[in-house]
Formats: sequence, structure tokens, C-alpha cells
Amino acid sequence: MDASVIREFTAVLGEENVLTEPTELRTYECDGLTGYRVTPPLVVLPDSAAEVAAAVAVCARHGIPFVARGAGTGLPGGALPVADGVVVSVQRLRRVIEVDPVNRRAVVEPGVTNREISRAAEPIDLYYAPDPSSQQVCTIGGNVAETSGGAHCLKYGFTVHHVLADGTITTLGADSPQQPGYDLLGAFIGSEGTLGVVTRVVVRLCSTARWKRSA
Repeated sequence: MDASVIREFTAVLGEENVLTEPTELRTYECDGLTGYRVTPPLVVLPDSAAEVAAAVAVCARHGIPFVARGAGTGLPGGALPVADGVVVSVQRLRRVIEVDPVNRRAVVEPGVTNREISRAAEPIDLYYAPDPSSQQVCTIGGNVAETSGGAHCLKYGFTVHHVLADGTITTLGADSPQQPGYDLLGAFIGSEGTLGVVTRVVVRLCSTARWKRSA
């Protein structure tokens, strides 16, 4: 990676959030699909949506490919780096921003795990249904990128049924489940980061009382 480009990333993210040491980079060489490994030349660790956008903008200006990465638990290889690209890790975006009991939804950042969403909603007898059988460690950003499924999906649907809503921050979807025009939200979910990087997610919550009755 060109030194001037690394300095540009450092200028917008801070030196502590730009990884270049080989031993640090090895951590990001694969996801759960360990049979394929590529050590990236650079990993960036933004702390906010604005910093994610700034990192992607640097990549866009220089024509550098990038791969978004969450917890790295996925098995399809969606977080596999490219040899001449940048890994944009969203692991530091870990806030549960809002739990809305009236509309039964939660607003979270991509580094929040499925279990953390359910734990935040437990006091109001709600939970997040999709579970790729790794809800303790898998994060919602990766679930959106891969439209992950799992044990509960036969009854409750996949991630795409529970998400309601070039360096530009864009909002897809709105408060109501159905929107006129092209289904951009549906196209984004499962695109493995090729259409953008998740920085905030609105998810539908289910009633624990209903789940207990049907169990």
C-alpha cells in the first residue's frame, strides 16, 4: 500500500485505527471459512458512521477495493480480503441506540450481536428472532451482508424479513414495512458489502410471549 494513501487514512481515522503491522493483519486474513486466506495490506477500524464513510471515500478516490468486516464468524467467505485492498472493520460500532416497545423495533449499530439485541429487548418481553446458530458472537452487520438464517428462520423468516430500514451516507427504507418503487433495501441485504457498508440497522422485534406459546 502506498505510503501517501496510508497517511491519508491516518489523517481521517487516527494512527491507532489504521493497522499495517503483519502480525496485526493476520487476524483479518479470513473469516469462518478458514480454508481460504488472504492477508490484507491495510485494515482500518472506524469508530463511527462518519469515519466509515471517510474511509470508503479514501478508497473511492484512489480506486482501492475494500471489504467490510464484522465479527468474522461467517462461513461463505464474505469477509475474505483482497490482496491489494483494505479491510474496513465495523467491530467498534457496538451501540444499541434505541429499543422501541410501541413499534417493536430496535435501532443498533453493525457490531452489536444478535444476542445483545435480544438481551436489550428482554425487559419489555421482546426479542430478535433470526438466529444463525451463533447469536452469541455473530453481529447484525454481517447478518445483513449475508442475509443470514438459522434455526428460527423456517417460522420467522431470514434477516431480510426483519430489517426495516462511494462514501455517501444513505438511508434505505422507512418507518413502514412497505415502500413504493424499487426494493433497494432488499437488494442491499445479502449483497455482501458490494453495495455499501452497514453503519446502522433498524430491526423488527418479536414477542417472547408469542414465542413461548408456540414453543
